Amino acid sequence: MTTDPDDEGLREAAARVGWRLRAGAFLTAGLMVLLAFATSLSVVEVLALPVFFVLLPALAVAQLPLLDWEPLERVPVYIGSIVTILGVGALGAILSMRLEGVAPAGLLPLPTVELLAWTLGTTLAAFVVILLFRPLEQRIGGGRSALLRDLLPQTRRERRLFVGLSFSAGIGEELAYRGYAYQAVQLLGLGPWGAALISSVPFAFLHAYQGPVGILRTGTMGFILAVPVVMTGSLLPSMAAHALIDLLIGLVLGPYLLTGHDEGVVLPGVEE
Repeated sequence: MTTDPDDEGLREAAARVGWRLRAGAFLTAGLMVLLAFATSLSVVEVLALPVFFVLLPALAVAQLPLLDWEPLERVPVYIGSIVTILGVGALGAILSMRLEGVAPAGLLPLPTVELLAWTLGTTLAAFVVILLFRPLEQRIGGGRSALLRDLLPQTRRERRLFVGLSFSAGIGEELAYRGYAYQAVQLLGLGPWGAALISSVPFAFLHAYQGPVGILRTGTMGFILAVPVVMTGSLLPSMAAHALIDLLIGLVLGPYLLTGHDEGVVLPGVEE
């Protein structure tokens, strides 16, 4: 009896996923033990920081071997991502409200002109980063361009869901990483800029599906999104800029920014 190469490949991919999940769980538990014995953090932070900094990124990395085997269905991906991101953001918001004595990173109101200036400036800086990383991605490859193109919405329903996903990412990911993670890591003695840098690392690995260069690019963009938080004490510019960046990429610029976009890509929104 011969073995189906596809079945064998899928089993190997599942085995790699299992190994990565176990490694992520081990590292998460190890960091919890380290924080418990080496710091004066509260029990909540001892448990929560490893989740945000290790476990959630590990889950994102663990699923990578399956991406080449499982058929991509955009609607379930969008809906599942919306639920997950909002759940993580809600947890980050609850945890963030507990913290005192660190640089503020909350929903502080800003004057309209200042809010617009920070939002547009942050969005522009993020697109500069995207363009600067594009030649590197084209040169070394490994950017998963086909996968990213497949994730672009193509129907009206998908476009509507993608709008919801963009706003969910702007709210949830910012509450989690420019909100709680940025605040909590300062309890270890880091200043605001150091916290902005460190909290961008797990945010980068949450986007591991974008490939190695995508991780570096997203980490850089995460730091840029933290700048308004450090400078103004408010998450609102970062939330607005994050949502705007995702909307522009997903609904307008995605096919032109991705490597290999001239390979017969269907422009978003042209199907019923």
